[in-house]
Amino acid sequence: MKKVAGFGFISLLLLNALCLAQTTSPAIYRPKMKDASVTEKRFRKILGDNYDGQDQNKRDYEDDRKRRRRKQATGTGEADYSGPDYARPTHLIEMGIRFAPSLDLNTADGTGSYLGFRNNGAGVRLSVGPTLDYYFFKDRYAFSTGLWYTIKRSGFQMPGTFGQSRFNPNLPEQESAYNLQYLQLPATVKLFANDIAPGIRLYVQTGGLLSLKLAEKPLDKVRNGLYLAESGGDRRQYGFGDIELLLGTGVQYKLNRNNAFNLGISYQRGLLNVARGRELVSKNRVVSIDLGFQF
Repeated sequence: MKKVAGFGFISLLLLNALCLAQTTSPAIYRPKMKDASVTEKRFRKILGDNYDGQDQNKRDYEDDRKRRRRKQATGTGEADYSGPDYARPTHLIEMGIRFAPSLDLNTADGTGSYLGFRNNGAGVRLSVGPTLDYYFFKDRYAFSTGLWYTIKRSGFQMPGTFGQSRFNPNLPEQESAYNLQYLQLPATVKLFANDIAPGIRLYVQTGGLLSLKLAEKPLDKVRNGLYLAESGGDRRQYGFGDIELLLGTGVQYKLNRNNAFNLGISYQRGLLNVARGRELVSKNRVVSIDLGFQF
């Protein structure tokens, strides 16, 4: 029994010594420290000295980006320069009102009984109506249309013998002027640039116009040679409509997120002969100052 007890006691001492050796032995401990050091160096090389704080840095970056977006959306603070250099439209479709004083001219080229016709200058008229802009590409390109009520002036100077049954070269020249009322349907494209000043964008507009004549009204009937020559004006002198090219440019100033003011200039060039007389060719030319309010 004494031998067994002694052998057990010695075994316990050996087991304790082995455990101490495993926890303090350089042969076992040092390789683990070496592996940890190599791993740490690799992490530092790839992710930087503060690799263990990357998650927090990412969260800080996301929070800062959200704050910049909120400031840009509300119009306060500095803009997010990673985005476009202009305020994006708040709606895909923007409505507006157009008010356009215009300078109206017309051409005149007559043959036969209309020989000697020429235009008699320009007149100031008006165009007004709703507009609609539909943004279809990158908030820079918009299909622009509307419905405009437009008054145009068309006038002629003509020989004094026009409409006379007898030829008399001594008769003074005659004049004629008409107001033509049209309903215009534009089909154009607007191209917007970046801001040229805070909240101000330059745009270019091009396309066409379909103009339907609503009425024609002779001016100064007593001395209107074209009106008097055609049986007191019983016969219409102008056709039912016109097709025109439109070219314009201007600036858009954002008043706030939803409203903007437009200021521009446009040119309309008529393509069809608006005169009904077969021997007279007359086409419209219009230069307008475009004032608009969008909402």
